[in-house]
Amino acid sequence: MQFPIDISTAAQDHPLLEPDVLHSLYRRLQILNSCAHLHQQRVTHTDESEDEYCALSDNWTYQTDIRRWSRTCNKVPCQNSEQTSKRVESPGPGQDDVFEKSTDSPKERLRRAGSTKFRRRREGVLFSDKDNVLDSLTRQLSDIKSCDVNHVSDSEITPRHSRRARTKSFDKTDTWSHPHSPTERVIWHKLPQKELTGPERDSLETTGPSLSHLSSTQLQVLRKLALLKLTAHMEKYCPSHRTGWNWDLPKFIRKIKSPVYKDKHVFGVPLTITFQRTGQALPRNIEEAMRWLQQNAADQVGIFRKPGVKSRIQALRNMVESNVGVDYTEQQCYDVADMVKLYFRELPEALLTNKLSETFILIFQYVPPYLRRESVLCTLLLMPDEHLEVLQVLLHFLLDISKHSQVNQMNESNLAMCFAPSLFHYSQAYKQNLGSPHPKELAENKAGHECLHYFLKNFISLFKIPQEFLNQCKSTEIKDTKAKLLTDLGKELGGWKEYLNECQTNLLKEAREKCRGWILVTSHNPKVDISYKKVADGLPLRLWKVWAEIEAPPTEVLHRILRERHIWDPDLNSAKIVSQLEKRAEIFQYVRKRLSPLPNEEYCVVRTWKTNLPKDACLIVETSVEFPELVSVPHTTRGVVLASRYLIEPCGSGKSRLLHLSRVDTMGRTPEWYQKNYGHLCALFIGNIQNSFYQNATGPESKV
Repeated sequence: MQFPIDISTAAQDHPLLEPDVLHSLYRRLQILNSCAHLHQQRVTHTDESEDEYCALSDNWTYQTDIRRWSRTCNKVPCQNSEQTSKRVESPGPGQDDVFEKSTDSPKERLRRAGSTKFRRRREGVLFSDKDNVLDSLTRQLSDIKSCDVNHVSDSEITPRHSRRARTKSFDKTDTWSHPHSPTERVIWHKLPQKELTGPERDSLETTGPSLSHLSSTQLQVLRKLALLKLTAHMEKYCPSHRTGWNWDLPKFIRKIKSPVYKDKHVFGVPLTITFQRTGQALPRNIEEAMRWLQQNAADQVGIFRKPGVKSRIQALRNMVESNVGVDYTEQQCYDVADMVKLYFRELPEALLTNKLSETFILIFQYVPPYLRRESVLCTLLLMPDEHLEVLQVLLHFLLDISKHSQVNQMNESNLAMCFAPSLFHYSQAYKQNLGSPHPKELAENKAGHECLHYFLKNFISLFKIPQEFLNQCKSTEIKDTKAKLLTDLGKELGGWKEYLNECQTNLLKEAREKCRGWILVTSHNPKVDISYKKVADGLPLRLWKVWAEIEAPPTEVLHRILRERHIWDPDLNSAKIVSQLEKRAEIFQYVRKRLSPLPNEEYCVVRTWKTNLPKDACLIVETSVEFPELVSVPHTTRGVVLASRYLIEPCGSGKSRLLHLSRVDTMGRTPEWYQKNYGHLCALFIGNIQNSFYQNATGPESKV
């Protein structure tokens, strides 16, 4: 990409976006041109920024080798088209392996840094003094309708060398293909039947796929669209001094030291840290308290409104904080209710986040009612996944309490009034120590109450994606992670047996190469190490490696992984062998519980194992497949195991070294969630396996 960016082509690149959203896009592009004109130094490149390489338009693609955006459309003139065409060619067969396609390590980047700088200096950057482009485009926008945009034909959109390569899995063979049947798959490229204009937007479709059924890549693209739409609404309707979008720009004034939560277990611990420690965003004691209130206190008058006794609440808080099992039958229901509110109030990051709380409040203060649902949905899409999941759990819980409102006198509005102060991060600028509250403070509190009340009244449709959003996410960069049928797996190699043998060979090869290209991550368990490697196959999911020392021989560790998952996976709901293919190969199905009302995670894998390796080592290889005889489990979403490998090697004194490689799409979570949490979830499993073999040596010392 060279500057200045030709803003006039944005409408052709994004023909399905509304004029207001296009206007927001124009503003962003104009800011980039202005930064280039002023020689503004770009934001420092981070490792996480490489994962944001998806585009809303088919006409742009991100080249991971040189970390630059390039146009793939031939209709709009662009420079160096021949070079760009060569860059987007599909990789050859020798580059398909996940380890060979992984991104360079920091040392390797430094070696070729000189050549990259020289190439950029030779190509140069173009600058422009045309500062009135945005004004002229703004005047033209008033006469433009979505149907008036000149659409580019399919033949003109298709690049000279198509970037849509077959997505590879962990090894050198095809594993994931595009779906051939429309069952339960999200369609991205269906054109809308009707263009919505003006006040008709209040009838935005309330049906569509749930967030929990979308893949990480689909959610990644939806987030980009949501940010554009939300920016357009906020800039158009909110006062210029209250847009709140300055939070999106990083501030490099000083490095802020991250707080340490070693001495805290439940209260005052962020949801992300809680998930990394326990595998669940909501602490189990808080979940049990909510379940107890749901079963035993839903008919209590004024529940969550009547206060409990402060001393008893503090004693209950200390019991929950000690992270031991609490018997709530011995507690007063009003004390337990206040303790639950206290947990959400003491979160370091408010449930609706410190940044987005202001956005929710502004929506209910300034955005017209017919645009609120779209604005609210866009803001929810920008929330961290842990906060979004806990929000769904809390709303479902409060709705269940409100069903007994004729008895407990707590309907949706009353519950919203009681819980809003604990969920929102209100501005401190209008706080007054003495006298009556400031009028602006009252206005914010009122908007927060209306927002939470809206959540409760529209809970069923709140987390569903309208088809209109999906239509506007037209991008050929999206890779579908639907598993292949067992009969189609490894067809190029001769069948699924040959494919799994190839996986085993590559696993042993990776184990010999050890730490090449892997980036270490700090683990909460000092006995378990975590690292990751990026895979350049178009999917925004990293390959995670976790390893630890186990106090058991390899065969026992192998048996625990294969047949005793309930010991090391605390959220396992069910597991069964669907079909025994061979003596050491089977179709295995298992279901993992998630917080209610979220659907459970279901997986179907073909797995094989070996025990006759040199030095008595063992290995396990797993990959998702579609199997005709599989019975679907209700209230679940099918996750995809792109890669799951275990290598167990003896290390003396009856101990083993367990190495686990994993790359999974659990569905319903964004790439950001996998970057922060998935490696820690794998480490939690390995730590549980490690603890299950722990030998307790307490007792009197022998006199030998």
